[in-house]
Amino acid sequence: MSTKKLFLLLIFIAVISAAYYYLIMKKTPKDLIAIVGDQKIFIQDVQEEMDRRGSHRIQNLDINQLLDEMILRSSMIYQARNANIHQQRDVVRMYENLLVGQYKKKVLKPLIDTVEFTADEIQKYYTNNIQKYTQPAKARLAIIFMKMHSKMSESKKQQILDRMKELMTKARQPIKGRGFGRLSVQYSEDQVSRYKGGDIGWVYENRSYRWDEKILKAGFALSSINEVSNIITTDKGLYIVKLLDRRPSKITPFNKVKGRIRHKLLLEKRKETERNFERDVRKKTSVQIFQNVLDQVDIPKKNTKKQFSIPTP
Repeated sequence: MSTKKLFLLLIFIAVISAAYYYLIMKKTPKDLIAIVGDQKIFIQDVQEEMDRRGSHRIQNLDINQLLDEMILRSSMIYQARNANIHQQRDVVRMYENLLVGQYKKKVLKPLIDTVEFTADEIQKYYTNNIQKYTQPAKARLAIIFMKMHSKMSESKKQQILDRMKELMTKARQPIKGRGFGRLSVQYSEDQVSRYKGGDIGWVYENRSYRWDEKILKAGFALSSINEVSNIITTDKGLYIVKLLDRRPSKITPFNKVKGRIRHKLLLEKRKETERNFERDVRKKTSVQIFQNVLDQVDIPKKNTKKQFSIPTP
């Protein structure tokens, strides 16, 4: 080999060596531990993995074993990407849901955590909504019912009225047993209460029940226990009512409900905070809707017919 060719060869080797040193040695970060496919593992990655596992799990851990596990995980990720797993719709959906969750955790949760109410605010809500914490007056009533309707003859109506007057006279006498006692079995046509002395149980004032409002008002109008009302005429027939017992309206003390009120207010305020957060997110984000395209979406019709599976022969 001539001296000139040897000189050129040495220059070529020097250039290649310099390029290798520059591209590999100079370009390789000092904290880079491994390259797995297109992923890199740095000292910080290993340190964070040890922190994630916790000190009780790494005291006797072989650092090479740890690196091997990290390389295996990175290899799995690399191969999954090569297989386009990360582009599958369900995987993308899971990732997006995770993003939404983390965004809410970072931005919304601090807002919700600051929601609180003072004792005065809770007391004010209690005072302004005292009706919610007031149990209305209630009465225990007994009834006797006789059917009478407009298509009856006048004579028939008079017979029923006379029978009710006869009953009312007896009902105002001392009676043994529950409610109207045996008079209920003898006279009443209300099958539910007939064999219970006419007792219909406790009813609350200003609430609706299956009985005509006139009956309930007449019962609450009675002033003393065992007092019997006058005859009450309704569309269905005639009634008399007896007051068996009563309880006045009762207000639940503030101390017993302040915990519930605070919880209720917190829930409402947190929901309001979340709604404001969602409005703010939409306001910050550019949105363009193409209604003509939306109108082309084929919405499946709801099948109201019950489906039966056809047995396989």
